[in-house]
Amino acid sequence: GGPVRRVVVTGLGCVSALGNDVVTTWRALEEGYTGIRQRTVYPKANSELAATGPMASVDFDVVEALSETFNPKTISSVDRFANFAALATNEALADAGLIDQSSLLPEACIIYGSSNGGLATIDDSYDRLYNLKSRVLHPLTVPRLMGSAAVSHLSILFGIKGLSYGISSACASSAQAICEGMHLIRSGRAKVVIVGGSDASLTYGSLRSWQSLRAVSEDTCRPFSMGRDGTVLGEGAATLILEDEETALKRGAVPYVELCGAGATADASHITQPDAKSAAAAIRAAHEDSGISLSEPILISAHGTGTILNDRSEANALRDVYGTALFNSKVIATKSSHGHMLSATGAIEALIAIVALVKQKAPAIQNHIAADPECDIPLVLAPEPIAFRAALSTSFAFGGLNCVLMVRLPSQDQQRRFDA
Repeated sequence: GGPVRRVVVTGLGCVSALGNDVVTTWRALEEGYTGIRQRTVYPKANSELAATGPMASVDFDVVEALSETFNPKTISSVDRFANFAALATNEALADAGLIDQSSLLPEACIIYGSSNGGLATIDDSYDRLYNLKSRVLHPLTVPRLMGSAAVSHLSILFGIKGLSYGISSACASSAQAICEGMHLIRSGRAKVVIVGGSDASLTYGSLRSWQSLRAVSEDTCRPFSMGRDGTVLGEGAATLILEDEETALKRGAVPYVELCGAGATADASHITQPDAKSAAAAIRAAHEDSGISLSEPILISAHGTGTILNDRSEANALRDVYGTALFNSKVIATKSSHGHMLSATGAIEALIAIVALVKQKAPAIQNHIAADPECDIPLVLAPEPIAFRAALSTSFAFGGLNCVLMVRLPSQDQQRRFDA
């Protein structure tokens, strides 16, 4: 029982090929920078097995960056994906003013997305076993590769003792983590929830797997464009700090946005082919949950993977839900800049939508060649000012797992000024 609590976002943090914090990431988006480059990856034990292709990689030393703040032994004992989570979460907690809130942090909860766990650990371990014929692996192999390793890492680093768990639902993982964090606060079970997702999948085994699926581009990521031929893998993490509005305002925090709705569905049809009707149902559910009318102009942060099927399905879903009213809204698709960050992608795209709303600017979709008549939606192809109060972020994962998030700006007197 009791009243439903309002959920606000008070802290943001991220790391991707665009930069190691939110300000750098936003500046890169504003300037039309893309982190996608031709790269080569190979097993440590056999450089002859090189795989080359476009990737959006994080090119600075994450361990070194974190070792300035945390025990270097703790930082170097985990997989890369867990340290991405740590970097993004450290920024988000500092941004929310929670690093020194000794009473709130131990009670906080963590719900964090990871679809792959420690892929670098798995790749290196199998390399050692099969190529080097070793029978002994690093003693921390299991805790490094487990899907919940990032959650445990965050709990240890920040002293968080509340309900904490990982979510794995392919590239909807971090969006569903945000959705479940919202419900945790609404129900009164938590006051502060750390949500998001991380991924470090630019390994030889991962890239070869994606190439075999024929889902990755040989060139670059071109969401909704003619000439698109697949997605491009990225890596990194994004973290949002969710709080009960009453708790946040009582401690003097100024929210960015209210997380006002979410919708989640499953296709129940095909493991790789998306279902536009099921995607549309998730979008409608997010509107219904938030109370925001389908006719209200909004910013849409699209899943926009750059594959033929996904983009067409998403465009169909958007036209199905909004009809002609869609063209009063605007659609951004930032995988063209930071790549497909898999389990981190829902969180970073929600984060970018939040910053765009606060700054009232929409970043441009990169790499666009020409309009695809089958993806006739209002794309942002050059940076432009917007005057929307709400934004929607979509995540449509392999296996037909869909999650859509809705945020809106708080009233003017509570609104966060984003200095970037």
